[in-house]
Order: sequence, then C-alpha cells, then structure tokens
Amino acid sequence: MMTNAIIPLVYGLLIGKSAQDYNSFFEKVLVQDNFQPESIMTDFETGTIKSVREMLPNVLHKGCLFHFSQAIWRQVQQKGLVTKYREDEYFRLNVKKLIALAFVPVDEITTGFDLITNQFDDDADDLLDYFEKTWIGEPKRRDIANHCRRSAAKTK
Repeated sequence: MMTNAIIPLVYGLLIGKSAQDYNSFFEKVLVQDNFQPESIMTDFETGTIKSVREMLPNVLHKGCLFHFSQAIWRQVQQKGLVTKYREDEYFRLNVKKLIALAFVPVDEITTGFDLITNQFDDDADDLLDYFEKTWIGEPKRRDIANHCRRSAAKTK
C-alpha cells in the first residue's frame, strides 16, 4: 500500500471548457465502479472550478502548481514587468515567493502575502492587486493602515 503518493487515475481531453462540458465528463467518470475520489487536481479554468464545486462538492480540489505558476507569469507579462523580472534579481525572487505561497498552510497565507508585499516596489502594485483579488481574496480585509504600512515600507 502506498501512502503520500499521487497516482493519476483519470485524464480528460475535452472539446470545450465550459462547466457543462466538465459536468458531462464527471458524470461519465463517477458512474464507473462507483468511483469516489478523495481529491482532484485540475488547472484553473473557470468551467473546471465551477463543475468540481457542483459535481464533487465533498472532494478536496487542488490546483496544479504548474498552472498556478503559469497564471502568475502571464500577469507579469500583462503588467509589463518582464524586463524587470529578467534584470532585477530581487523582484524575480519576490515573484517566486508569491508562487511559493502555494506551500504555506492556509491559515498563514494572508500573513505570508502581507510579508511578501512589503518587499515589492510600487511598480508591482498592479501585480499584487491581481494576486490578492485572484488568489488571496478580495482586498476588503485590507484597511487603510495596512495599505499605508505597505507603502511606507516601500519608500525606505
């Protein structure tokens, strides 16, 4: 018996990316020998996430680290930070720290994110806002004092 091992049991090649496409796929998979997975790992497609929540509400849903890293890299590109990433070792390290938050216990992610944001320059604010809205949660939790601490720390 294997413990702490991930064994891919099912792969799906779908024509579309809608929640309905994934629902149809999961319907076919779940009827096979009363298949009841404990966890599922997927990319971060909206249709996939919606379908897993609907079809597998009690299954632990994990996102793929490769796709998570790829999403962050796309934002670095879209925010015009590729040159900075290539030339500024400190910035590159901080982006990697954002990706490394995937390994932090859930109850410590917000604290970790706040510590990392203090290490970025102001030109990364759009990237950090994206990361917070998409991966941490809405920035409602951040009050004015918290934002000021981040801004003040950057001006040193």
